[in-house]
Amino acid sequence: MGRGGCPGFLAPRVAHDAGSRLSGPRARHGGRMTRRAWWAGLSLVGLLGCGGSVEESDPASPSVERTEQEIIGGSVAVRYQLPYQVRIMVQGVFTCGGTLTKAGWVVTAAHCVEGIAPSAIRVIAGDLLLSTLEADEQVRTVSRKVIHPSYVAVEPLHDVALLQLAQPFALSAAVQPLALPTAPAPQGLHTASGWGATQTGPTSNALKYTSLRVLGPANCQALVGSGHVPSAQLCATPPNSSTNVCQRDDGGPLALGGRLYGILSEHGSSQCNTFSVFSNVFTYVPWIQSYTG
Repeated sequence: MGRGGCPGFLAPRVAHDAGSRLSGPRARHGGRMTRRAWWAGLSLVGLLGCGGSVEESDPASPSVERTEQEIIGGSVAVRYQLPYQVRIMVQGVFTCGGTLTKAGWVVTAAHCVEGIAPSAIRVIAGDLLLSTLEADEQVRTVSRKVIHPSYVAVEPLHDVALLQLAQPFALSAAVQPLALPTAPAPQGLHTASGWGATQTGPTSNALKYTSLRVLGPANCQALVGSGHVPSAQLCATPPNSSTNVCQRDDGGPLALGGRLYGILSEHGSSQCNTFSVFSNVFTYVPWIQSYTG
């Protein structure tokens, strides 16, 4: 969760060449912007703070080239408070958050696992402290990865992926799925969670959570600009300047009333002091259920 005040709400958009694509957030090569740099560019000019699928086989050399997002500030979760929260490890490195929606399925952001072999991914549930092997902790390998068919790496849309576990988690008080929404996300405060830090420091050892306010489509449009797609995206802002989601919380949940409404995808600034964009889970429920049942 980030510190600092939010810029003005209706500031002008960043200038760009007519032939360029403002929505291009990042790419691994070729000199194109990173997702983080793209959103940071927007914040500098004052912006406030279903179908088939793509299933990837193991690439020859899976890699992690992105600095993910973590929560800064917030409150430390207690045992059994967030049993749906999982963390995703790639080649032994913590990279993203995710949400357990069935005993054998996890929902996360597509950019967290694009180009990564399923065999390189581990999912951990029932965990509170990164440094401690806890009695409730369970680890699973991934047998299948499904990325939304409309996701494109250079656009911040349809940033949704499914991970099928090689063996379902054993459900307990510490490991429970979160229900999918049956209606659009209500405006107001929702809970975001992940392993965060104080200020912009290293990853927190403890699972944390914070409240973010989901905005209506018009306010989200004012933040994101012409690239905003209301059916695909939710915008959320912190209730104050002392807390926000930030690095290494990508793919993590935005939840309310026992349901998953958002998957963390983007940030309004690299300082994590403005708004965040979540994939709008309600839109993707039919696609998700076509795999998970």
